[in-house]
Amino acid sequence: MKKIFLILITLVSFLTKAQVTLIPDNKLEQIFIDIGVDSDGIVNGQILTSDAHNTISLNVSSGSTVASFHIQDLTGIEDFINLEEFFAVETSIADGIDLSMLTKLKIFYFTSNNQTTMDFSTLVDLEELTIGNAALDVGLFNMMRSLDLSNNTKLKYVDAYNLVTLELINMRNNVADSVLIWMGNENNVPYNVCIEVDDHIAATNGNAPYDTWEIYGNHFFSDKCTLSTENFIQNNFKIYPNPAANYVSVEYDQNTGVQLRSVQILDSSGKWVRSVNENFHQINVSDLSEGIYLFVIQTDKGNKTKKVVVE
Repeated sequence: MKKIFLILITLVSFLTKAQVTLIPDNKLEQIFIDIGVDSDGIVNGQILTSDAHNTISLNVSSGSTVASFHIQDLTGIEDFINLEEFFAVETSIADGIDLSMLTKLKIFYFTSNNQTTMDFSTLVDLEELTIGNAALDVGLFNMMRSLDLSNNTKLKYVDAYNLVTLELINMRNNVADSVLIWMGNENNVPYNVCIEVDDHIAATNGNAPYDTWEIYGNHFFSDKCTLSTENFIQNNFKIYPNPAANYVSVEYDQNTGVQLRSVQILDSSGKWVRSVNENFHQINVSDLSEGIYLFVIQTDKGNKTKKVVVE
């Protein structure tokens, strides 16, 4: 009996030590090897879970290794439960990355990664968030319309530069002693982002606690921000013809009080093509290759993205 007990103890100990985390993306595992996270040094679809647990800072950006631009799957990241810093720039990660287990994360740098929506609600210790785009001429692009940061009460830095689709940031419940928010873009197209706060009157007047907030980029404060709805756009904006070959016209009822500020044209992958700031009734598309394009209509009441087919 004693011998059997010892065998069981040894087996349990072995299984515990041998616990692994599956990494189905070979290029991601190669990065782990390159930066010293994967201790076995072999691309075999897994790393020791202890390697993940022992990692405090992780960088899978294109600058850290040439392979990272081709990363498509972050499966396995959920076991990096002690991660405090995470950097990823210009990857091909599938939309909808799961951050729910990274509850100790303080710095999240995630630019130009082709994301349209992200859930930050479990990152309660988050202090710095960089979520915009490195540039608008090359690479992949984040295209979030809203950032719900109401659970990130310690957040003191938000960089959403070049995030041309952004309409709304929820900053309720914030208790940081200072806040810095970067918006705008390299083409000087004005943002008009609604920032939801607990006291929008105090925020508008620059009174405490908002007197320590710095915000760059066009914005306004509200106690209840909402995204522009499909019905609103359908009722007030028309883009025609669609499909188009030579010109596209954007028309709207000016009596609604909505001001059309610009139209951003992106290709189907999210790559920025150009900015239109005037002559919205006759936008030249004759020089565009055939395909589907995204027209980001930017108004003083929010933004809306419409698909246009160019033949």
